[in-house]
Amino acid sequence: MHNNSNVVPLTLRPHLVSFLLKEMIGEERTYAGYKCKIIDIPRRSYIYKFLLQRIEKTNYPQKNSINSFNIYLDVKARSRKRFVAKGKFFQDETMGRSFVYLPQEYMEEVNDLFESIFRNTFYSYVTAKSENNEAVTSAILSFIDKYELFEAHVSQPQLRRLYYRIKESGICASLQGKLNR
Repeated sequence: MHNNSNVVPLTLRPHLVSFLLKEMIGEERTYAGYKCKIIDIPRRSYIYKFLLQRIEKTNYPQKNSINSFNIYLDVKARSRKRFVAKGKFFQDETMGRSFVYLPQEYMEEVNDLFESIFRNTFYSYVTAKSENNEAVTSAILSFIDKYELFEAHVSQPQLRRLYYRIKESGICASLQGKLNR
């Protein structure tokens, strides 16, 4: 394990894994005896703060469910302040060189966060291409090809419906409610 490295194994929707592996920088490393690409999450990013408040320490890597994980994020944290009681009591918790995991109750939140980013990227990509006189269908197929989404069982008709749903409701509609599937 790298110094002050906290690898967070996650289970994301397959299309999000394809998307994130193309968009985020990572390196191949070993986690719990398994060779995988681990994506670096910088301290200044929103997702870092989001994960840091939700991850839990453990004394061992999450080997028992290693086959269920499909992406690994590196949250470099030496310590964090955790709220421990009502009022203004905080506790410094050492995080460096610890194994960590994201409790199951937060997994859906993480999926929804990345889903929102995926959808905004998709809509912006297709809109930009179609404004340059490319057919919507062609732009969608280009997006699928770029992010290797066929392997994640994403089809052009699915994304076409998504595109028109976002176009009708607005790109920020997901900020006002739960993501529609």
